Amino acid sequence: MNQEQLFNIYSERFCSEADFAYRFCMAVTLNKKESHRITHDAFKKVSASLAQCANDTYPGMSLVILCARGILSDGEIKPGKLDDLDPAVSDLAHIKDRKARLALVAADICGFNHAEIATLLTGSPEATKEAEQLLSSARETFYGNRKQSISPVVWSWLAEAVDDNIPDGLADEFEQIRKATTAFDSIAAVFRLRRGQLQLAVQNFQLSPADIEKLKTMVASPDIRHTQEAVKIEEISAFEANRHLLRQLAFAAAVLAVVVAVVYKSAPRKPVLNTLEVLSYESLALVEDGKDRLDLPTDNLDEVKEYLASYPELGFKPKVLTSKSTGLQVEGASVLDYDPTKVAVVIYADPNRHDRILHFTLAGQTSELPKAEPGNFQGLIYQTYASDTLNMIAWNPAPGVLAIAAGSRGATELADFVRRGELGM
Repeated sequence: MNQEQLFNIYSERFCSEADFAYRFCMAVTLNKKESHRITHDAFKKVSASLAQCANDTYPGMSLVILCARGILSDGEIKPGKLDDLDPAVSDLAHIKDRKARLALVAADICGFNHAEIATLLTGSPEATKEAEQLLSSARETFYGNRKQSISPVVWSWLAEAVDDNIPDGLADEFEQIRKATTAFDSIAAVFRLRRGQLQLAVQNFQLSPADIEKLKTMVASPDIRHTQEAVKIEEISAFEANRHLLRQLAFAAAVLAVVVAVVYKSAPRKPVLNTLEVLSYESLALVEDGKDRLDLPTDNLDEVKEYLASYPELGFKPKVLTSKSTGLQVEGASVLDYDPTKVAVVIYADPNRHDRILHFTLAGQTSELPKAEPGNFQGLIYQTYASDTLNMIAWNPAPGVLAIAAGSRGATELADFVRRGELGM
């Protein structure tokens, strides 16, 4: 594998998870300066052994493991100015034990299971008892009420209980404990609310484009840097060449804008696209006879990518999930034109389960959809919507891009499909 291939892997897979690692650091340390340092150090370690890391199936987890080691191996890291943080995040400071806070962040923000949390804490996925004890203590502090006496088992498995994901081997025991816990429903309600608030609040923690570029330069060879600089110089030259023309057009554009505004106000308005209602209808039709309704029926993912990338005036850059890593087969793609909104859709089929999953992308934000409790699957923050025959999850794969996965599978399975597809992109 040559230097350019390694650079592309590093840029596309590891740097795409930079915000995920940074959010983890911020939520655990509550210190912006230290979070930047720890995140940078984690990337430095990856870049030093990139050939060995290139085949990591879950780069986000690899980065968080390195960040966790940095957090736990350093001396005391004092929180920064808590007034600058969302109250949902600053309340994490009430968890004084650093390991306990790390366990809660890993579980309730990153969506890690007990074995993965144990790996972060001890380096071994077998040390789940310690992870469960720390998680129980942290959740009791963060979500609990001193007047309530709750079993540590409830606290340590609360997320799995709320998400209907209790392991089969623990199901009977947990059900007995749950029935004996009279306050369980109120605890679960508080947990859902505060976990959702926490997950949404940490989305504000992002590295700047300049920070991301600094991370990329760690593995960029002189040839790669020269190519990048040449592209930037060409872009700047083109901009300067057009600046004079833009100035000449500015006045004309201002006059035109006034005319358009007058015409727009007097013209009848087109109804705003009801995204969920329209895509629910499209999903049911495509699940029933998907191949017959596709503009591009194909099992070649590269053809799908080329078709969507070359579609005129789409208005956004569509994200195509890799079918190989999801275990499903791509059946083709279409662009649904609801003038002026365009929606890209890719259909994936499971020949063993005889079902389909539809992956829609369009310009937009999840905030434009009806409010829903957020879910978290391995760092994928999504909103869930359901009917009698269809489940849908919505998330933002990139700024200004709204994605929706729809099918008969549950929300967690749809999120697993998305996460696997994104990691294989």
